[in-house]
Amino acid sequence: MEESEKQSEKSLDEQKIALVIPIVKGLPKATLSYFTRENLSVGAFVKIPIRNGVALGIVTSISSARTNKTNIKRASFVLKKLSSGISGAFGLPSYFIRATEKTSIYYATTVGNILSALIPKILLENPQLINSAHDRPSNESRKETLLIQLNNDERFQEYKSSIRESFARGKSVLFCVPTHEEALSAFDYFSPGIATFTYLVSNKGTKALKETLKKAHESEHPVLFITTPSFISFNRADLETIILERENSRVYKTFSKPFINIKVFLEYLAKESNKTLILGDSVLSIETLWKEKQGQYAELSPLKWRTSRDSRSILVDMKKPTKPDEKGNAKFEIFSPEIKKMIEQAVLEKRKVFLFGARKGLSPSTVCSDCGSVLSCENCGSPLVLHSEKNSVRVYICHACGARRNAETRCDHCQSWNLTPLGVGTDRIREEVEKLFPSSMIYILDKEHASTAVRASKIAKSFAGEKGGIMIGTELAFFYLKKIPYVGLVSIDSLFSIPDFGINERIFYLITRLFEISEVQTIIQTRNIGKQIIEYAESGSILDFYRSEIEEREALHYPPFSIFIKVSTFGTPREIEKKTAYLNNLFLEHGPDFMNGREVKTGKNSLSMVLRLPRKEWPSQNIVDKLLLLTPDFLIKVDPISII
Repeated sequence: MEESEKQSEKSLDEQKIALVIPIVKGLPKATLSYFTRENLSVGAFVKIPIRNGVALGIVTSISSARTNKTNIKRASFVLKKLSSGISGAFGLPSYFIRATEKTSIYYATTVGNILSALIPKILLENPQLINSAHDRPSNESRKETLLIQLNNDERFQEYKSSIRESFARGKSVLFCVPTHEEALSAFDYFSPGIATFTYLVSNKGTKALKETLKKAHESEHPVLFITTPSFISFNRADLETIILERENSRVYKTFSKPFINIKVFLEYLAKESNKTLILGDSVLSIETLWKEKQGQYAELSPLKWRTSRDSRSILVDMKKPTKPDEKGNAKFEIFSPEIKKMIEQAVLEKRKVFLFGARKGLSPSTVCSDCGSVLSCENCGSPLVLHSEKNSVRVYICHACGARRNAETRCDHCQSWNLTPLGVGTDRIREEVEKLFPSSMIYILDKEHASTAVRASKIAKSFAGEKGGIMIGTELAFFYLKKIPYVGLVSIDSLFSIPDFGINERIFYLITRLFEISEVQTIIQTRNIGKQIIEYAESGSILDFYRSEIEEREALHYPPFSIFIKVSTFGTPREIEKKTAYLNNLFLEHGPDFMNGREVKTGKNSLSMVLRLPRKEWPSQNIVDKLLLLTPDFLIKVDPISII
C-alpha cells in the first residue's frame, strides 16, 4: 500500500462524518455533510463553512468516516471540514432531533424546515441560551398523554395540582398557551407561592428575555416555564411534564411554511423523551376525544361532558317577522329586541358589553332574493364580503383571494338587482351600535382593526380601563378578554355556508367560549334555530355534539377517520396545465382531486390538489417521498384546517 494511501486510511480512522442542518437565510434547509475530528453529539450547534463564510448549523447525525468510505470516494464533491463546535457544547437533546425528524416525515418536509419553525431567532443567534440537557436514562414505563376537559376554573386547579406534584418530585414543568395575554394570566394564577420558580417568556425585549432564559436554566430548584408556542424548545434535564393549554385552538397550527401543528410535534417529543404530555381545554378537539375513545390517550381526571356557565342564556330566532319599513318592505334588523334591551341595561349600569360577529366587514354573505344564489367571487368561488371603506364607499371583497367587486352589482345567475345581505360583520355591528348608542365608547377587535398582537393588546387594555364600553370582535377577541358582564352573539350564521368538514366543531367551540367569558347574560341570535349544533352548544352538551359529529364524519370518511393532504401552487394557464398533469401522474394511484382558481394580487391562476387517505396509512413513506420531490413553488399542507 502506498504511503499516501496509508495516510488516507489513518485519516479515515480518525475522522467522522457529521450531517448538519445549516441555519442560513435564503438557503434551503437541506442536510449537508462535513468531516470532523471533534467529539460531537446529535443536536450540537456547530460552525460550518458555507458559501464564502461561516454559518451556524445543528448536527443531526454522526457516523464513522470509514464506514462511509465507499460513498466518500464516489462523491462528486469534496467534503469540507467543520470550522468548530460552539464552546460549551450548546445544543439540543437528541430526543428533540428525533421528534423533529418524525415531525418532518409527518408533514412531508425537511428537518431543517421544522427546526427553523420551532427554534426562535434569539436562540439561533444565542445558542448559549439553550440548555444542553442530555438524554436522561429512564427505566420508567412509557408515559401516557393525559387529557383534561373541564371549565376554566376546574381545569386550572388540575394544572396547579400537577405542577405541585412535579415540584414535589423535583421535576420542572413547561406550560404552553396560545397567546402572550394568556401567558400573563397563567403567570398571575400560578405564581403565588412559587413566584421565585415561575418564569414567563415576556415580549419586553431581547435583554429581558435573555435574563429570563438564563435564570430558568440555572435555577437549582425545579421551575414552571410559561410560554407561547415560540419557546417550546425550552429544556432542562429535570423537565418532566409539558402542558398544552387550549389544545383546540387554531393558533397552534402555523400559517406559513412548513404548516405544522405544534401539538403533533409535542406528541412526538413526549414519546421520544418519555415526558408526560397534558392536553387541556374546556372542549377538546374532535380528534383528541376520538383518540381517547380509541385508547390512545388517558384521562388525567374524568372528562366533563357538559359545559357549565355563570350567566343566563337566551336563544333568539331571527327568522321571526319584523315590523315593515315606511315602504312596507320587510325590515332587516341587526339587533333583536333582546340584545337592544341588554345593551341598554349595560349602558345604564355602566358595565361592559361584548358583541361577537363571526366575520370582519359589513356582511359576510349576500343572497339574491329572486333566485336564492349566493354572491360569489368570480375568481375562486368563495362568498363575497361587503365592506365599508373610506368616505363610506361600499365594496365586495373576497377574503380568500383578495378580489374586489363594485357594491352596485347584479346576481351572477339571474342578473337581478335584488341582493340581500345575510349575516353581520363587525363593521356593520359598529354602524348599528353608533346609531343606537352614540355616546358609548366603542372598540373593535378583529384582524382588520388589530393587525398585530401589540395593537390588539393595546385595544384590549383601553377597553379594560373603561368602567363601561362596548367591545365588538371576532374570534380574535377571545384571547384578550376576561370576564364580561353582558355578551351577545350577533351573527354566526355566515359560518354555516362554509363548505368545510370542521365547521360544526368550530361553531360549537365559539359558542362555548362566549359562555365562558359571560358573567350575567348571554344572548344568541340566529336564523338557524333548528340546527342541532346550535341546540347542543346552547345546552352545553359536549357528549351529544361529539356523538353526532363523529357519526357524520365516519359516514363521510372525514378526519379523524382519514387525513387530507393539500398541495397548492400558482402559475400561468399553461403552467397550471403542466402542473396538473405532473401531479396527476405522480399521485394517480391515490385518487387526487383538483380545484382551480385565480389569485388576484398576482394575476396568476391557482391550483389545489387534495388527497384523502385512511388515517392508519399516514405517514406513508411512499407518498412522503413523492411530496418531497415537489419544488418549493408547491405548498404542502398535511391535515389542513380547510381543504377549500
